Amino acid sequence: MPPLISKEKPLNFVLIDGTWSNSAAMYRRLKDRWTSLCEDEDLPCISLSTLGASLMHKLRPQPSWDRTCTAAAAAGLLSELHLCPELSVHGLDEQAEAVEDAIDVLLHALTTRRLRRGRSITRKDRHLDLIK
Repeated sequence: MPPLISKEKPLNFVLIDGTWSNSAAMYRRLKDRWTSLCEDEDLPCISLSTLGASLMHKLRPQPSWDRTCTAAAAAGLLSELHLCPELSVHGLDEQAEAVEDAIDVLLHALTTRRLRRGRSITRKDRHLDLIK
């Protein structure tokens, strides 16, 4: 029996990027479109089990701690997919590491910018300012 996934066959994923309300609306439209095209099939979705709070939570608050930015979700997706034996040939762990490195660079740049402008770099401090 041939492998389900070969190195020559591309892997395609859709990561929805936008505000949480816009992303929910995009997901509903995507799901409706999928249903109209593939009546008998549910839209295949992946829930990331290994994804914790992103480093970006320090600068960009999310609606809850189990939600994260798109870049961190991409890194988590690549890391988790690498654990699947049939996908390990794609080097997804190296790609996940590259995305995580880019997130670190972005976080450093944003932190430096906030400090230069005299702004808080932590969630807690920023939210306490709103309460005063």
